[in-house]
Amino acid sequence: MASGWLRRVATGALAVLLAVSLLTAAFPQGRTALKTALFLPQVLPTIPVKPQEWFTGDPVVEEVHFPTLEGSGIADLYMPAGDGAHGAVLLFLGVNPAGRDDPRVVGLAEGLAQSGVIVMIPWSETMTEKKVSANEIDSLVHAYTYLLARERVDPERSGMGGFCVGASFATVAAQDHRIRDRVQFVNFFGGYYDASDLTASVISSSRFYGDVIEPWSPARLSVEVVASHLIDGLPDSGERALLERVFVERDAIVDESVLLTMTAEAQAAHRLLSGVSLPEAQELISQLPDSMRTKLDAISPATRIQDLNARVLIMHDREDKLVPSEESRRLSDALSERGGIYHTEFSLFQHVDPTRPVSPPIYAREIFKLYLHMYNVLRELD
Repeated sequence: MASGWLRRVATGALAVLLAVSLLTAAFPQGRTALKTALFLPQVLPTIPVKPQEWFTGDPVVEEVHFPTLEGSGIADLYMPAGDGAHGAVLLFLGVNPAGRDDPRVVGLAEGLAQSGVIVMIPWSETMTEKKVSANEIDSLVHAYTYLLARERVDPERSGMGGFCVGASFATVAAQDHRIRDRVQFVNFFGGYYDASDLTASVISSSRFYGDVIEPWSPARLSVEVVASHLIDGLPDSGERALLERVFVERDAIVDESVLLTMTAEAQAAHRLLSGVSLPEAQELISQLPDSMRTKLDAISPATRIQDLNARVLIMHDREDKLVPSEESRRLSDALSERGGIYHTEFSLFQHVDPTRPVSPPIYAREIFKLYLHMYNVLRELD
């Protein structure tokens, strides 16, 4: 019954948006509005009708290889049917991404391509294994450079986007001096601003903004990723293996006598991962060895936020269990004086999937918010 209501509400809201868009399609802004209205059904599972497919040809999809410092990277490239120059976006899915054939990934990429956008999605074995490596950021720089060199890409209408950790990595890549003047925009969906703050939130099961601290229940994936990242930073391979068993595989414990023989770095990681309050977590993180702090800084948009020239469009689910939405608020605050921000918080998503059960009025409101946000994204690419 509820799903039927949602389908009717979603279809009705879309029909209104589509009608308004058709009336204004003679103007540049109206054409973008029409593209946005046609795009939304491609990514909303509650709308069974996909009218975009009535007006556009199937996109061309190919596997491409781009050079990196370590050899070559692999990506899927989705191109609009026909020829001519188009806007382009590099999308990075982040840790434990959906597979290349996942209908959500394909639907998003094809929907953008049918909107006249060239889409490139790099794939990472490291991220698939739930590992976080700063090396992926350099690969994104190379991937973006490769994308802009494609014959049909208009480099003046190009940007980057990402989901969760992928959003943060894309933002750090966009700060790189090799491409920062060529990245027109970044769409930041569900990412973190500061890896140290995210680590503190996950470890303490709390979210914070300003002076307000609230309980928060992080998803198991977030706990595993934070644990792996802290453990991978330890210099001793034996200690890494032991703590991996304790906090990731969860099939061992560390006796107090053994803990006292471990290095200071391992003892700090063990104490953090055992669970502490937010103030304790923040204090312990600040006392981590320089090598471990450097790794957290290297994957944080906060570290060199002043080097980000792109316009930033921010999306976040208010009840996100992987990354608290306060991380996006801190990013927005850091860029507020500079301007050029479009920040939307949603109640529609479960992390990055638009599947949260809500009432019909709220669903209609959320679709309209998503429409406005995607209009701003597609306007950057038109």
